[in-house]
Amino acid sequence: MYTKKDIGQGLKQQLLQKKTAEEIGAWAVAEYYENVLNIDSESDIRSFLLHLGTMEEGQQFEYTYEELNNIADRLIAGEDVKL
Repeated sequence: MYTKKDIGQGLKQQLLQKKTAEEIGAWAVAEYYENVLNIDSESDIRSFLLHLGTMEEGQQFEYTYEELNNIADRLIAGEDVKL
């Protein structure tokens, strides 16, 4: 299963590598397609990844590094995160 913790850890890696918001958006979409069959259909993980992926589309969809770091921490802790 692909879990919230997995997403949070992956997002943390993107932030540590100083990826741009566009690159993080592309990562989120790639994670969605690579793991779609391993995501519980009842969870919000699919919509979360797709929403995060909109950061590829422009500044109006971007989150700050501080916001993304907070989101990653909450996901790693197993919390539900709505964007």
